[in-house]
Amino acid sequence: MSQDEVQMKMKRKIKAIIFCGLFIFPQCSAAQDDECIQNEQYEDSVFSKVDAYITGEMKRQQLPGLSLGIVKDDRILYLKGYGHADPSGRPVTPDTPFGLGSISKSFTAMAVLQLAEEGKIDLDAPVQRYLQGFQYQTIVKTMDTSADTITVRHLLNQTSGFSQISTFSNTLSSRNDQDALEQNAMSYAEKFLHQANIKEHSFRYSNANYVLLGYIVQQISGQSYGDYVKEHIFRPLSMKNSFITHDEAIEHGLATPYRRIFGYNVAYEGPYIYIPGDLPAGYLYSSAKDMSHYLISQINGGRFENDILLSPEGIELMQTEPVPGTYAMGWQSDNVGGFPVIGHPGGSIGFQSQTWIVPEQKLGVIVFANVLDAIDTDLPKTDVITTTHIASGIINILNDQPIGEVGLSIPQKYLLVNVLMLLLSAWLLYTIARTAKRCLWKLDSDNLCYSEVSFRGISKIVLYFASLMIILVLSVTQVVPIWHIATIYQPDVILWVKIMAALLSLKGCIEIIGLVRSIRKNIP
Repeated sequence: MSQDEVQMKMKRKIKAIIFCGLFIFPQCSAAQDDECIQNEQYEDSVFSKVDAYITGEMKRQQLPGLSLGIVKDDRILYLKGYGHADPSGRPVTPDTPFGLGSISKSFTAMAVLQLAEEGKIDLDAPVQRYLQGFQYQTIVKTMDTSADTITVRHLLNQTSGFSQISTFSNTLSSRNDQDALEQNAMSYAEKFLHQANIKEHSFRYSNANYVLLGYIVQQISGQSYGDYVKEHIFRPLSMKNSFITHDEAIEHGLATPYRRIFGYNVAYEGPYIYIPGDLPAGYLYSSAKDMSHYLISQINGGRFENDILLSPEGIELMQTEPVPGTYAMGWQSDNVGGFPVIGHPGGSIGFQSQTWIVPEQKLGVIVFANVLDAIDTDLPKTDVITTTHIASGIINILNDQPIGEVGLSIPQKYLLVNVLMLLLSAWLLYTIARTAKRCLWKLDSDNLCYSEVSFRGISKIVLYFASLMIILVLSVTQVVPIWHIATIYQPDVILWVKIMAALLSLKGCIEIIGLVRSIRKNIP
């Protein structure tokens, strides 16, 4: 081979090496951005512990799927999906959308503060100033003047005095159209502002506050609430897998929501998965990767890459509670492993989430799961759920601290609940059998079910039917909306209660037969 040929061959090899380097390096960088970037502060073993912890908790808490994001300073440290997104076995990834639940409130707060920094909203102005329109003008004429005391800031800090239980009827009857938010907001304006007579405003959590704020964003910006959030928050944060409608989220791989039925996870496709009238308070959708971008902006004074969504002062205001232990603006304070944190749980049918930010470490965690029932809460603390414990455990692992109290697992909780229901059911069936034996099978006069007709005996029979009648009224009306909410979030227990009511009525029927036989027997 001549020297020229050797040189030509060497040049080809060098070009090939350069070409491969130029091709492979960007691919590695992209993969690093999409999967996990590990800060030099944390060794690989720390994330191995996180993986082991998540895997163990998913089994212990019977979670179908989970998505995790961890950020530090202005970087994503770790992104990973675990388990299945739907019954087909589709794996969860960092890009899989989940329901945000009440974490949506922080997006609404950010939107309001953006408009405030533009001079379009005065946080200390009465809410009435921003609720314009023909329908509202009709409502405002009948309002008490004390409604003037409720400001935008009161809504943001949840100190308006509005109650959460009173919002349940709106949640159940909310329309599913483009005017749903306006209709819901006007309903709350009439229900709460008309009755406002509070001199001192104390913290009281209510979705109504953030529904009204979402409507104010809509009124002041001239855009729909959803369009505003997409343009001014999702887009600058590169939140490409975040959505404002359920249908849009489904098109992009939304995880399937699950409910627990007597301890078994069952996919849910019923009503109330998406309530557009409550959109600003709890029905946005996002992924772990997108939420990591959002947390970075919260940690870094409103900045993400080259975009500034809110001033550092605005972020500080958003994250500061007016009184410790109350409510900031879409965030609440707590303590995890000795570190002050801010965050928020989120829950909607079949979805739960928790985010924590450790301000002094510039550390953030987001955890999603696609199953939720009332049994996931640490009653009476309804704001502490399964993902709350998991997110707290991750913060502790990252700080090389014990995970902390784990509490009862979901199977252990269900064991207690199921055993209790089984014992009560067995006792009721036993009493029914005894009543049947006395009233139906013993035909001689010495063993009649009733020796005489008495007020006490008749009252007892009436009580047997009372529970069934009450349940029928609760089920076909909205006299007590919380009954329907309980039916949605703990259907198995409510089903058992209905069966017990039916069995009590059966016992009442047997008692009536015995009473009739007793009367006929005693007629001369």
